[in-house]
Amino acid sequence: MGSGYAALLGTALAWSFSGIFTKLNSQEGFLISAVSSAVALAFYLLMIRPTIRFSRLVLAAGVSACFMSLTFTYANKLTTVGSAIVLQYSSMAFVALYEAIEQRRVPPARKLFIIVMALTGMVVFFFDSLSPESMLGNVLAIVSGAFFGLMFFLNSKRGSSPVTSSMISCCLMMIPGIAFIPRLGAVLPSEWALMVSAGVVSTGIANVCFAHGILRVPPLTANLITMLEVVFAPVWSHLIFGESFGRFALVGTVLIIGSLVVNLVWEQREREAARAGEASASTRACDGTRSREGRSLCARPHVHL
Repeated sequence: MGSGYAALLGTALAWSFSGIFTKLNSQEGFLISAVSSAVALAFYLLMIRPTIRFSRLVLAAGVSACFMSLTFTYANKLTTVGSAIVLQYSSMAFVALYEAIEQRRVPPARKLFIIVMALTGMVVFFFDSLSPESMLGNVLAIVSGAFFGLMFFLNSKRGSSPVTSSMISCCLMMIPGIAFIPRLGAVLPSEWALMVSAGVVSTGIANVCFAHGILRVPPLTANLITMLEVVFAPVWSHLIFGESFGRFALVGTVLIIGSLVVNLVWEQREREAARAGEASASTRACDGTRSREGRSLCARPHVHL
């Protein structure tokens, strides 16, 4: 479990550089996405060499990741960056919704409290850059959040293959790039380096970490951990571009990290309670099982030294 948390933290860290690689690059967003996806695909095949598995679940997760990325790209063009990020991370609410539909029950109050706390932190963090205008961009960001949540939900299922799904997403993302092939000759060496870095770090390494973590951590918790991306990214922007933080960024950060800590503490308590329950059930089962001599079959034999 601990390695899963660490892997998802690595995912958030790798994702947080995506905006830096894009902002430093003057090329079109679709060209950047297509080249970065091609680089990531080569990274998987040459460096990771994963076992490729196809199923409806794997395909659905790959398509979800692709549409998540496409809708988020358009959302960023049609609304403010802050609005796009906050609304995309409505994904946590969608994860809870998908789980409720599957389990046919209302999410527990604990999950709802954590979701509200985390989303409040997101709103506060980006409060200065939120905009009610550009409604189409805001709607697309919410749609992106729905696909983002579906990506977490599907990839946490037994039989999923997150790396294969990522490869499918890369192939789909490369299709729009065909229209930009004539422009490749005008791409500067520094821009090629940025796109290669984006493909290796923000897609390749990020999704390898994601694949390791999502199979070991519940989807809502995974979504909360990767939300730290929105804390890391402004730090890099401040260090590289000198961008200032919003007035309420510190309060938002406290709420986001606080929601993660609260969730982890509750998860730990649930695991301890489950282990205690299993131990108690095992003890009762042993006490109820007696041998013909009247001794418990579960009792350990005495060792005479």
